[in-house]
Amino acid sequence: MNASPTTDIGQLLNQWSTGNNQVENKLVEMLYPEIHRIAHHQIKSNSAKALQTTELVSEAFIKLRSQKSVSWQNKNHFLAIAAKVIRRVIVDQYRAEFSQKRGGAEQHLTLDSAQNLMPDVAKTDWLELDDMIKSLSAIDPQAAQVVEFKIFGGMTIPEMAEAMEVSEPTISRNWKFAKTWLLCQMQ
Repeated sequence: MNASPTTDIGQLLNQWSTGNNQVENKLVEMLYPEIHRIAHHQIKSNSAKALQTTELVSEAFIKLRSQKSVSWQNKNHFLAIAAKVIRRVIVDQYRAEFSQKRGGAEQHLTLDSAQNLMPDVAKTDWLELDDMIKSLSAIDPQAAQVVEFKIFGGMTIPEMAEAMEVSEPTISRNWKFAKTWLLCQMQ
């Protein structure tokens, strides 16, 4: 009986986190499509003209490489961390653009763009959203994590539930609270 690809990924992640660098290429090969999907979602859904999907994926993998001390639980845990890393790369890119243009890249987060979090994120100020997620984290860390996974990771409710080890109804409640809280912050 063969192990499932998810089991294989979990085993490879464990080997990698314990210092086995020989599995790194296999992990990249297996996880690249997922990380690329997340990165493409971010590039497509925002106005990050300076970033290309491949560049974002490469930067994410470079940063993930330094996360070897993490005790990887499974594929979804890895993808959840990847979503955080991608968020950091995007926010750092926007900070650099903003500082270079002295506000030229700034676009305020509008109620319209956040209404469905986030179908039309071309109007989104990613720095403002990052600040709001940090503020939400101080109030409800789990809800902030749901926002991060949903917006920056493109994760579904079942994927988030597995990664966070909570029930799907808990994720749904956190998402509903987070959307309401974010909308109130934008008014």
